[in-house]
Amino acid sequence: MLSIGDLARNTRVSVRMLRHYDALGLVTPERVDQSTGYRWYSASQAGRVNCLIALKALGFTLDQCRAILDEQVSVEELRGMLRLRQAELEQRIKADTEGLTEVGRRLRSIERGLTMTNHTLEIKALPALRLAQVRAEVNDTTEISEVTGPLFATLTQRLASAGVVVEGRGIRTYYGRPDGSKIDVAAAVTLPAGIGSVEGVEIVDLPAEPMAASVLHRGPATDIADAWLTLDVALEERGLASYGVHRQVYLDAPEDTTRWVVELQCPVREGNRDCPTSDPV
Repeated sequence: MLSIGDLARNTRVSVRMLRHYDALGLVTPERVDQSTGYRWYSASQAGRVNCLIALKALGFTLDQCRAILDEQVSVEELRGMLRLRQAELEQRIKADTEGLTEVGRRLRSIERGLTMTNHTLEIKALPALRLAQVRAEVNDTTEISEVTGPLFATLTQRLASAGVVVEGRGIRTYYGRPDGSKIDVAAAVTLPAGIGSVEGVEIVDLPAEPMAASVLHRGPATDIADAWLTLDVALEERGLASYGVHRQVYLDAPEDTTRWVVELQCPVREGNRDCPTSDPV
């Protein structure tokens, strides 16, 4: 017979956990000394404990483990459970692999972006703009790319229906909420002179900004979010902080999105970002 301490050493399971399994009826001792309360186990029960640990490692619940160990599950049912678990693990590996690839891509992008930002960062004034735009609300920056294309398509269709011919560059703007809960993303174009209103399109006047940061991003559209992050780092190193409405101007946006040329623009000022105006995205 094995004491609970012996069984714990043989199976590398803590005494506390063996007592827990006993309370659940998963591994009950062969004999309990009535006078001392000591638990005694047969040597064969070490195999049951090892099987239990192995099943738990495969992801089975304790109730499923009990059914399997007590032979309440047929071989065919066990095969099905294992196949399901196999599929779940394969899916997790796939997701983790994709996540690892994305982390690597973002690291490379940020490293390239820091170099590009430091080379192209320029402090300049931004002109006032009169924009025609449509906007959408997103929960965070990861959702921005999903809405941008449809927004520009909607804007183009509504302007065309109104007979408005647009020759300017596309502009994307970000309006951060003061509480940080949502982000307004707008797809916009500069409005030709003489156009007062367009049905279904918002007309917005962006004020001139006396001091703003400008960075030129050349490369994949998927890396633009990282370029904004590197801009924040570069500004902090210079004792500057961004605020207000951020502008993303598409200088060249061919069908091959890996060859995009985009200018990132944001108003800046000296000091920290804690201010009463809207925080930038």
